[in-house]
Amino acid sequence: MAGAISMFFSAYLSQRSERESVKIDAAREKMEIETEPEEERSEMVELLKGEGYADEEVDVIMKRLTKDKALWLREMLRRELRINPEDTSSDQLPGAAAAGVSFLLLALLAVSPYVFLAGRVDALTASVTLSLLALFALGSRVFVPRNFRPLAGLESAGVGGLAGAALFLVGLLISSR
Repeated sequence: MAGAISMFFSAYLSQRSERESVKIDAAREKMEIETEPEEERSEMVELLKGEGYADEEVDVIMKRLTKDKALWLREMLRRELRINPEDTSSDQLPGAAAAGVSFLLLALLAVSPYVFLAGRVDALTASVTLSLLALFALGSRVFVPRNFRPLAGLESAGVGGLAGAALFLVGLLISSR
């Protein structure tokens, strides 16, 4: 339960920090558009050309952007800083709740063998197996067939397995004292 609460607050604070960072970047870009419009225009022209737009296309886009400073700002954030302001404008609670609930459910999955199996070794084996399978499933996106990435699943299970093994060894060292 403590891990789930920790994950909830970590996700919440992380999303809040990201939102604040975007606000600061947006304010700076807005100020630059207001105080240095020619420099910002040149930056946008170079970004558009770098994306493969022809000169005629760039001219049309820039005429549209310079008429609407809010649109210009959004495009500067997207193209120059790779920030999508809409991604951070939503409430942080749903994402944080999803992180906390996910952690809780997977933690319950990992400890459930200790409730249902009598032998400690059997319970440990089942717990490790279920945990690695869950890490593989989530990491590989097995539930989204068109985005299935088995190597990412193996990486996730491998990193989780190493972390679990390290913590198990720390537990053994502590309990032997």
